[in-house]
Amino acid sequence: MLWLTEAPFRIIGLCVILSGLALYAYVCKDTDIRPKIDNEFFVNNEGCKMISLDVTSPAIEKYIKKPPVEYKCIDVTWFETKLIKGSWYLMLVRDINEILIDRHLDKQTKIQCRYDRFDGKNDTRLEHQGTDTFNLVPPYRWKVRATVYLRVSCFHLKKLLHEDVHFFIQPPPQELLEQPVSLKKWVQGNKTKTAESTSEPLISVMILGLDSVSHLNFLRQMPRTAKYLHNEMSYVEFWGYNKVGLNTFPNLIAMLTGESAEENVKYWKKTQRMDNCPLIWKDFKRAGYNTSFAQKLMNITTGTYKLTTCSGGRLLTDILLEMVENLLPHMQRYPFFSFYWWSQGIHDHFNFGSVIDQRFVRLLRRLDDTGITNHTFIFFMSDHGSRWGPFRRTFQGMLEDNQPMLFILYPKWMKERYPLAIRNLESNSHSLITTYDMHETMRDLLHLDSLQENRLKEKSRLLWKLPGPETPRGVSLFLPVPSWRTCNTSNIPVAYCLCQGK
Repeated sequence: MLWLTEAPFRIIGLCVILSGLALYAYVCKDTDIRPKIDNEFFVNNEGCKMISLDVTSPAIEKYIKKPPVEYKCIDVTWFETKLIKGSWYLMLVRDINEILIDRHLDKQTKIQCRYDRFDGKNDTRLEHQGTDTFNLVPPYRWKVRATVYLRVSCFHLKKLLHEDVHFFIQPPPQELLEQPVSLKKWVQGNKTKTAESTSEPLISVMILGLDSVSHLNFLRQMPRTAKYLHNEMSYVEFWGYNKVGLNTFPNLIAMLTGESAEENVKYWKKTQRMDNCPLIWKDFKRAGYNTSFAQKLMNITTGTYKLTTCSGGRLLTDILLEMVENLLPHMQRYPFFSFYWWSQGIHDHFNFGSVIDQRFVRLLRRLDDTGITNHTFIFFMSDHGSRWGPFRRTFQGMLEDNQPMLFILYPKWMKERYPLAIRNLESNSHSLITTYDMHETMRDLLHLDSLQENRLKEKSRLLWKLPGPETPRGVSLFLPVPSWRTCNTSNIPVAYCLCQGK
């Protein structure tokens, strides 16, 4: 009987197949660490039903590509800045002989360099403070007058050989570095007052923004960062975060002022200066907090990708990350409100997130290792999804544009000190929310006594008594967001509303 002789071979063949599958699963278990979406809805409430989308599928996979070589910077950094005995210096860190060989020159005297000094003038531009020239001669270090930002350029005749940017951040005074860490507020006259003078602990606010990153594309392109958040941080992931405007400005101005872009016109129409807007960091500054703002802007006039993403031998992403790294000693000792926004590269290229994935793992780990996450409430966020490109032209791409990513990271001790506030925060992970809600959340962080249980219960009671149409467009995420909330009551235009139904 033939089947009796074939049976052992079929069993052996089946075992080989199963073994191969098991081996494949073992070898490849870390190659795709992107989370899978199991829920049918991102939001499933009375006022909003937001249908879930796939992180990846056969229809999406063709748009996910490995970063091309163009994403790498071809130049090498020549200089760095250093503080020596209270003075700032620009120092040559690349070997001069390597520079001459690389640029096909026989003498270093044929290279002329200069640096332009800039300082912040207002919210829209830097003020040029002057230009200084220098030659590459020993000891290869040049004392720099007080400034914030340098643009360094080196030439042979009129040919540009090297260009890079550098900045100067004064470290905290040595006596503070030597003392035990305790958060202190800035007050006038460079005097400080300690945290003991308030009834509640001091907590800082940090905004880490990635331009044009949808929630799902963050999970696709930056799986290691997502994994670090999931495994190492106290966080809430928001699945119902819906944009309120077309591009960056209307979404961020709602977060920073609590008012729409149209409502903010009255503040800057005459002067054309955003400084007149009621930006929330002004409230933190008046309360004695350090404030810092930096963004990696797009250069829309440049035609090539390399010019828009690199400076010297570094990605512009790395320059802003380096600046944050240099600010960490201040963040360890003073309460702060900081706003850092990355746009170049990630704004224009759907797959650029994979290039910077591990960089943001390092940033989050550094914030954790320095203890900054123990006293800082972090909004790790975007403003909208990808707004152009092949994926954006798909149906899912159009939907994802309306759902940026948002993770809120909070100090672990807050769960014990403010249990109701954190429970409400977690309960809102599948609610319809916007940047208006983030503004109200920041206002609560400025006055932590508002997170006491009795005060939250009273505010929740009053909120839930309101008729549906009177629901405020901005609700602190430390309160339970009403389940009847709609795009209309949230000030989300119909063109961007992801809710199916009301």
